[in-house]
Amino acid sequence: MSDEKSLLETTLNTRDLGRYQSMISGNQLKTWQILRSDVQNYPSVNDVFLLKKHRILTVLDLRGTNDVKRKPSGFANQDGFLYINIPIDEGSGIPQSTDVVSESYLKIAESPNMPCVFRAIASAPEGVMINCTAGKDRTGVVSAVLLGLCGVSDEDIIRDYMLTKTYNRERFELIHRNFPEIDMNIVIPSERYMKEFLEMFIAKYGNFRDYLTAIGIKKEEIDHIAVKLL
Repeated sequence: MSDEKSLLETTLNTRDLGRYQSMISGNQLKTWQILRSDVQNYPSVNDVFLLKKHRILTVLDLRGTNDVKRKPSGFANQDGFLYINIPIDEGSGIPQSTDVVSESYLKIAESPNMPCVFRAIASAPEGVMINCTAGKDRTGVVSAVLLGLCGVSDEDIIRDYMLTKTYNRERFELIHRNFPEIDMNIVIPSERYMKEFLEMFIAKYGNFRDYLTAIGIKKEEIDHIAVKLL
């Protein structure tokens, strides 16, 4: 899979979490099980065919209620897909400065609705695609937890997060052009943000499995999540 091109032709930032090595199994994670993505407002016939072909049939949309009403997902009424909107309001806005981006990621991880996200992943009968708006912050935190749970190294978790900078280049240029007053250093991914988040996360929870337990996910649900990728 290219590190430069979205898996879907109508999105910028759809990619597979199965590209990384697990330190638990010693093998690469399974591909076409969990995709991370930006929002899919207008999926093409080819996109729908590709996802059905690979049995990615559950779509988890982490955008807030207002964003979903303003720009509905193209999978909300798409035949053959289970679309679930789980609003994660934390992370929907732009942090006030670069110094609080990492803290904002911890707030995302501790969102009251975050347990619903992981339960939905655990109960999905086949493959899952997770998205927010840009596939950067809310989706990035969920992806980091999934990768960490499956024994992916911090270096690869950070590498996966930083791919958003490459994939979303056009989106970031558009934001800068339309909103020149925004400090793009806050918006564009930095290795520092994910590194600091992981440090705060591990200091508080110890490991990814204990975090999931702490937010109320049952052991069998955690195992169901892990087995999708391992």
